[in-house]
Amino acid sequence: MSLTILPLRAILSESLILLVAIAIESWFFQLKLNFTPKASVEYATVMNLISGCIKWVLFFSAVSMLTNTLEQKIVAYILFGKIGPIYPIFILFIFLFFLISLIIKLVSFNLCDSLWGAGMKISQAWRKLRTPNSIVIIVAHICSYLVICLILLLQRYELT
Repeated sequence: MSLTILPLRAILSESLILLVAIAIESWFFQLKLNFTPKASVEYATVMNLISGCIKWVLFFSAVSMLTNTLEQKIVAYILFGKIGPIYPIFILFIFLFFLISLIIKLVSFNLCDSLWGAGMKISQAWRKLRTPNSIVIIVAHICSYLVICLILLLQRYELT
């Protein structure tokens, strides 16, 4: 009989993170890009879901390359919320995932434009990364990431 552990804490945390990121980023899109509320939520939702899926795949790929002790510490944090001292590798992971998710969001925003606006190919989406929309996406991503880090910090010290 095989026992499977359902990482309920990780699922709930990721759901909270997605909701917070979608709310903050859609507010920026509505305010700065003059999107309708519906369109801003759609863009933010698609961007964050694509980014979240790719980040989890990359995360599990990267964790499989770590030593057993570091891998066990990461799994203990995800499943049980237990974390010991913060290793520099954790900070490196956080920074790398911040940059990776930003790039994914920039590309997925342009892909959303191609789906819902004028048709565009993926190569054109890469070229459009230097538009004024990109500045709004970068600022929105930074703000949502800071709020998420604050929530995770509060969660770690059980102040919430």
